[in-house]
Amino acid sequence: MKKLFIASAIAMMCLSANAFAEDDGYGNDIPAARSEGTVDDGYGNKLPSNEPEYKSFEEARSSSYGSPSKGSKKNDNQRTRFGLHLGIGFASLANYPTDKDFVRQYGENEWLGVSGDIGLIVKFPLNPILSFVPELNFGMTYLSEEIKGADGYDEYWHEYKVNDAKTLYNVNIPLMLRLQVPYVYVEGGVRLNLNLDTSHEYEYTDEDGTPFQYYDYKDGEIKTVKRDAEDEWKVKTFIPSIVAGLGTTFLASGLQCDLGLRFIWDLRGIEENDKEIYAFEDKKLRIARVVENESSLFAIQLVLNVFF
Repeated sequence: MKKLFIASAIAMMCLSANAFAEDDGYGNDIPAARSEGTVDDGYGNKLPSNEPEYKSFEEARSSSYGSPSKGSKKNDNQRTRFGLHLGIGFASLANYPTDKDFVRQYGENEWLGVSGDIGLIVKFPLNPILSFVPELNFGMTYLSEEIKGADGYDEYWHEYKVNDAKTLYNVNIPLMLRLQVPYVYVEGGVRLNLNLDTSHEYEYTDEDGTPFQYYDYKDGEIKTVKRDAEDEWKVKTFIPSIVAGLGTTFLASGLQCDLGLRFIWDLRGIEENDKEIYAFEDKKLRIARVVENESSLFAIQLVLNVFF
């Protein structure tokens, strides 16, 4: 009888210990916490000495020392981000006049060139998938076309052609809304352009389009053969544009980056002055009429954004 009583007492002690044991969430019992207030990892392994001490397994599991929770990732995606913007691509003219007299005097629309922007970008999340994304950029657009009928022959240069080259410098502010889904975004909005300066030159090239060059002994450098004509091209100061784009978002060296394509279309003509059409009258060259010139710029750029 005494032996039966002792066996029953031992069984009751084991049952009590198991009744109050902690579970790790996978059906495995966790040993009771040590008296100093720490527990092992739930599988019989003691925590490393550099780990903080916890009162229970739940405390350790919910600690910020563990893997980031979904909530923390969500909050990180919802924070405002600042970054750098770079865009470069193709540029040309739209809404070019098709008047026969205009085309005969000034040629068809064969303007081609390069458009580039560099500046700052900010992304303000409005909700988990929609953001307001403004930018502040310095921009440059270069356009050129061959002037038909201006080619000729020179005893020194031999056969030559003449290109009409124009460069525009501005400060532009895109204001866009961005729709973001995993790894992909689409964006659209307006861009405010403040044109600061221009340059206009006639460039002389060989038959293959290679610019003629010469050595300027006074300045001690090699220069291209050209003629300045800044007074012949005046542009409007303020030009609004529409902007649309799409791309992908990825991480590079821990930084969030965008890579995409952007389409930019000016909403008004860039030319300050209309074009004058000349004709001979009484053997004198006179202004016959004026043709409205609503030529506007458009560009397709490859865009890279890096956020910090």
